[in-house]
Amino acid sequence: MQRRARWAVLLVGVVVSCKKETEAPAPLGKEYYPVATGTYRTFAAEDVIWDDNVATTTQYQLRERIEDTFTDAAGLLSYRIVRSRREKAAEEWADDSVFVLTPTSQSLQLLRGNRRTVELVFPVREGRRWNPYAFAALDTVGRQYQNVGKPFKAGDKEYAETLTTLDDVENNLYYLTQRKQVYARNEGPVFRETRRFIYCDGSTTGQGCQVGSGYILAGREHRETLLESGKL
Repeated sequence: MQRRARWAVLLVGVVVSCKKETEAPAPLGKEYYPVATGTYRTFAAEDVIWDDNVATTTQYQLRERIEDTFTDAAGLLSYRIVRSRREKAAEEWADDSVFVLTPTSQSLQLLRGNRRTVELVFPVREGRRWNPYAFAALDTVGRQYQNVGKPFKAGDKEYAETLTTLDDVENNLYYLTQRKQVYARNEGPVFRETRRFIYCDGSTTGQGCQVGSGYILAGREHRETLLESGKL
């Protein structure tokens, strides 16, 4: 009887051990921003400038191409991204800026100019919050994941599995600041939107300019919608 009990314990141990060996690791979410040298993404871009509640809209295209890789000062593999702009689809691209993406086991970092931000954190989880400006001690704006794994329509394209990052929103009688980005699984960024408004504060007189009326004294909206992606 004791021998049978010992065999039963050993058998359970083997089963548990095998289960541990065959369990797949939990997905981190890095597939929401794939990076590879020689690939590109083209966006339809739109700027809306507000002045005394009148909007002026400018439309153009932006392209981000992953030019090459290098090892940064911390010994991390980084990707150099060249951004180009053109006013119309028939025009030639003109390079206008360079930035750097650095994927790590815990985050995806963006270096634009001299400012480093944490664009994504891993593992991805609904409601997870972090400070995208953790490298800038004075900035404490938070960012969080929303709608993880949910579909999203950007322009005329429907993406079955996406996630949204939303920065803390400042929305009151006098100001609106909002930043939203959407990433599609195995595709990357498909939609970006930034809105900054200064509303009527009572110090300016004019038709419709009343506190709480939504009258925009000054402001800017910027949107980017993915048009296509591929290899160069």
